[in-house]
Amino acid sequence: MRDLERGAAPLSKCRQGGAFEGQQRTEASRLLIGGSAVPTFSDQSSSPCKAAEALIARLAGPSTILAAVSGGSDSIGLLLAFHQVLAADARHGHKLVAATVDHGLRPEAADEADAVFRLCAELSIPHIIRRWDGEKPKSGISAASRDARYRLLIEAADSLDADVIITGHTLDDQIETVSMRAARSDSESNLGLAGMAEAVLLDRRRWLLRPFLATRREAIRDFLLRQGRGWADDPSNADRHYERVRVRESLVDRSDALLEAIQSAARRRSRLAEEAAELARRHLRVEHGVLARLAPEALSEQSETLRHLLANLAAILGGRQHLPAATTMDRVMAMLDGRHMGRTTAGRVMFDLRRQGLFMHRENRDQVVTRVDEGETVVWDGRYRIGNLSDDFVTVGASSADRNLAIALFPDAPPAIAMRAMGVMPDITAAAPSSNGINKASVIAEPILAPYDRFLPQFDLILASELGLSFGCDEFPAAPIKVFERKS
Repeated sequence: MRDLERGAAPLSKCRQGGAFEGQQRTEASRLLIGGSAVPTFSDQSSSPCKAAEALIARLAGPSTILAAVSGGSDSIGLLLAFHQVLAADARHGHKLVAATVDHGLRPEAADEADAVFRLCAELSIPHIIRRWDGEKPKSGISAASRDARYRLLIEAADSLDADVIITGHTLDDQIETVSMRAARSDSESNLGLAGMAEAVLLDRRRWLLRPFLATRREAIRDFLLRQGRGWADDPSNADRHYERVRVRESLVDRSDALLEAIQSAARRRSRLAEEAAELARRHLRVEHGVLARLAPEALSEQSETLRHLLANLAAILGGRQHLPAATTMDRVMAMLDGRHMGRTTAGRVMFDLRRQGLFMHRENRDQVVTRVDEGETVVWDGRYRIGNLSDDFVTVGASSADRNLAIALFPDAPPAIAMRAMGVMPDITAAAPSSNGINKASVIAEPILAPYDRFLPQFDLILASELGLSFGCDEFPAAPIKVFERKS
């Protein structure tokens, strides 16, 4: 790693201050900008130190901050900027720690991780290395690497007792990401055009923040060179085999226009989530976590908002991590627009339009019977987390529908719908059928919200929280950030 192993240059102090005027603590789960839920740590392209100051000013109380440091310029800049800002004023009580994930995909990665460890030792920053062991997939390596990185960062945060994780994603990364998504679909309905959220909840447990999303990579490298610091360059960053590299080379003259479009899309996505949450609050009822019903008047609401709510409900009820495709939702909306009583399916979910409203439940197929060994926790059908605390294995599968019981469970639904809804409820069976049954305290079935449980962008937090209440899930932990409002 170039220059990381050299002695440290004297630390120059970053400009003090940077706190936002007129800060006020409001609902912690909402990061407001101009009345929407779009978080912002810095409004315009800024230096690494200014970006660090902006985030530190917004942390709610003394926090342990885990910097994810790979050894590249962005993450080394992240580490040094936060170190310098925190060192300039210790009164805030924050602590900086660091972690490096070695994906084991390049021989030199281990040396780069060791060099980061030495840099952190030089700066008296606690640091740990986590390695992605085991066999790597032959396809989809980028997505698998990302999942492994976040999982290992969560483990590192647990080990270091960190309150938040910060990464070095830059404005350049943001523009490249949106450009790739736009190449697949530039429709206004493409939620991906909002780009990466500045705050993301991982596995319902740890908040990941991206303070450099308004900072250019060139500014970070200039900052490092002034410090006499170097960084490691991943050769894949220049390999045109990768889509991101090809996109990066085509964006030289379009960055400003793309940035404006990203900000507009982010505001739109946040407003859409808020409106969908309000629609759910007024018109949605969920029974036993498996049957959703929208009142008839909800179908007359604004089409875009209704479509967004239905897409999210379909992902949850179907146990899918991604919303249904646009063409699939087109078909659902066509049925509703015509007010044609009947049924259609989307994303493993049945949409059944009756005079009483729109009923939604998972389809009665492909619900695999799963064994859960003692002490094990598994996700069944993408919809429930089953924890077995007993001293023997259990199995979980779909319930057998009993007409009388189904009507009792779902008294407001037509009998046919009640039967189908009961048939997608989890049925947990003891290992020995002749036993006295299962101790309910020993086997726990918790509903999960598949599109949100692993990766929840701040854009969607308000909607996810509202739907979590409807499905009987635990509340999502609030982002540990002070909220301020300002005029747009």
